[in-house]
Amino acid sequence: MKRLRIALLDDHAIVRHGLVSRLQIEVDFELVGTYSTSRDAIAGLGKNPADLLLLDFTLGADDLDGVSLIRALRVKFPDCLLLMLSAHHESATVALALRMGARGFVGKAQDTAELVKAIRTVATGAVYLSPDMSYRVADATTDHATEDGTGGDSGLHIASLSVREQEVIRCYLAGMTVTEIAEKFNRSIKTISTQKAAAFRKLGVTSNNGLFKIRHTIELH
Repeated sequence: MKRLRIALLDDHAIVRHGLVSRLQIEVDFELVGTYSTSRDAIAGLGKNPADLLLLDFTLGADDLDGVSLIRALRVKFPDCLLLMLSAHHESATVALALRMGARGFVGKAQDTAELVKAIRTVATGAVYLSPDMSYRVADATTDHATEDGTGGDSGLHIASLSVREQEVIRCYLAGMTVTEIAEKFNRSIKTISTQKAAAFRKLGVTSNNGLFKIRHTIELH
């Protein structure tokens, strides 16, 4: 019997240990790598390839995660299936992850038996979402359809931005500087810069030009 090679990426040690213990019960699963940072995961997968990578959507503040990480993994390891595991599973976040190349999304509140089911489903080549999550993702996609009925990306790009990160991006797109935004919200320049960097990472852009290129697809509330 060919075993499914699985790698795991999560920045919380307790979560990693719990998942390892559960996955090792399955005789047809082979855990080939356990990582706490995206850098370690990318290096490890290069040495020990996996059929499926189970990864958290949101990692540490200084780590590559979210959309940017999915894109990087799809380029470097196109044959590795990506199954997202996250406490942040708002419908727009899930839709965005799937659009970028993830093959499924599991909320951390779900039972581990459901996680095993998700792994097996994705391994067959299918996409996994719980029935409830499928319904909510379909709703989110419909809500952000374009007026001509072709369907659009509006709203999906801001899937996992916090309220304060949205405030910063909204002001930045309006032409305000970091200093001006800091004064407006009575926050330090360092805090605004950190929030801007976090928003860039989640939006999958690496420069100011990149942000303005996708400005027409961003719907901020």
